[in-house]
Amino acid sequence: MIELDLRADPVYETPAPRDWIHGSRWVAVVITLCLLATVAASVPLHRALSLTGAVTVPAGTDYTLTDRRLYTMQNGRDPVVSAFTLTGQRLWQARSRFTGDVSFQEAGDVLLVTGVNRSGRPETLGVDALTGAQRWTLPAQVVPLADGRTGLITTPLFHGDVPSGGGVVIAPADGRVISVAPTSTALRAVDLTDGRDLWSGTFGGSARRSTLPGTAEVVVAEPAGVRVLDARTGAVLRSVPLDGGFAIDELLVSQQLIIVQQARRGGGHTYAFRPDTLDQAWRIQLPGNMALGYGCDDVPCVTDMSTVGVLDPATGAVAYRIPAATLLRLGGHTLISPQSTGLDLSVVTAPDGTATPLPGWKLLLPNLGPAERATAPALLTRVGDGRAWLATLDRAGTPKELGSLAPEILDCQSASATVACRTGRQEIKTWQLRGVRP
Repeated sequence: MIELDLRADPVYETPAPRDWIHGSRWVAVVITLCLLATVAASVPLHRALSLTGAVTVPAGTDYTLTDRRLYTMQNGRDPVVSAFTLTGQRLWQARSRFTGDVSFQEAGDVLLVTGVNRSGRPETLGVDALTGAQRWTLPAQVVPLADGRTGLITTPLFHGDVPSGGGVVIAPADGRVISVAPTSTALRAVDLTDGRDLWSGTFGGSARRSTLPGTAEVVVAEPAGVRVLDARTGAVLRSVPLDGGFAIDELLVSQQLIIVQQARRGGGHTYAFRPDTLDQAWRIQLPGNMALGYGCDDVPCVTDMSTVGVLDPATGAVAYRIPAATLLRLGGHTLISPQSTGLDLSVVTAPDGTATPLPGWKLLLPNLGPAERATAPALLTRVGDGRAWLATLDRAGTPKELGSLAPEILDCQSASATVACRTGRQEIKTWQLRGVRP
């Protein structure tokens, strides 16, 4: 056994002067590293969420956020439209000829303002997004394409005494309301720079129209078949016939598939085609109580009164079923929002449809089309500690907090890299997202 005499005074070896200097340098280095780590933890070197500006607005003002600007619509006896930079600087302000809801859509340097005029008819104005100067006006709703230069106008055509606004008439004998299908559908393309016509065409029955994501191509489905058109010229690039000449119930277009459903007794026939060739990928027949794609964004699915069946894009077979809900594709994730409330959000985390709940989080749907939403980050908000918090989903589907927005948040909007929120202090604040990717 070895015994230690703890009463004895310890003996220290005094280092040489050079050792003192060498040891002091190491101590200084360690202290410096600790200080840097503390500073880095308290002041992040890179902020994912940064406040860029704020705009004071009257109560009840509507607004629309894009990645470049903020647009507001002040309703009332004398409606006013305004445009702001994301730093809160007013670009222009103009009186509006519209009453009620107005939509704003950017296409290059042109802003499309669409609403119902004082005569009760739809109208679209093309204005300079920087100055507000009016370039053109058209008596219809104009949908901009991904090229930023072309717009589409779709007009259903009817025979007989049918209101121009739609195919619903009241039978004079007994007052019954009858839905009348259009005999044909007119499609018209316009140049968004000056509003001039590019081309027009007429298609059979209640033809459905969509655009091929990321291209200047238009997809038209009519009873005779499916055509892919050049948006600038109207030339037919690809086409494929459909059997039977039945009416078109639904058209879904994504980067993966063009899906068409025909109306038939006993259930519709559904066809899927490859967008680049129009080769048939698969064909299925749905029961009469099922419909294609309602409430599924660009996720191919079939729905009935109580369930949603998500289809395998490769075969058309039902990959999994879930209770009735709205499905969205954001940032590579499939998000499920039950129809009862948007607060019961969940994210699909397995091929069999297994979903992970996201309690307390609410989806912040961006002001983008389905194709752009699929590649935009999935943004979520929740309220806690008197503030609204923003998060994105990582690859595993787990919320990753980006920071707090502001207290007294009433509602928020987002684009691909910006967020705006209205506060209880009658102001709209904007934030920039940095380094946030799907």
